[in-house]
Amino acid sequence: MFHSQPERRIYTGPIDFDSQPLTWIKKHRSFASKEWFKSQVRYGEWIREPNRPNDFLIYATNIDGRRQVTVLIKIKRLETHVLVCHAHVLRRK
Repeated sequence: MFHSQPERRIYTGPIDFDSQPLTWIKKHRSFASKEWFKSQVRYGEWIREPNRPNDFLIYATNIDGRRQVTVLIKIKRLETHVLVCHAHVLRRK
């Protein structure tokens, strides 16, 4: 099985939001904002989803109150911009 390596890059183009991440931000205002998402997309490691050349995952770690949380951000790279499609907090294992 082929596992792609994360792509470390600085993305400077436009970033748009789908409706799900905007709703998610309202529920996680203690650390999440549009600016926080934009910084994660611009400077985070993009992990390519298998068999989807334009879809990427970003794992962002942040502090919410006293606990450390990992947020999974799904993005889609389009010709003119990047679309933030989905976000959720991963459960601790």
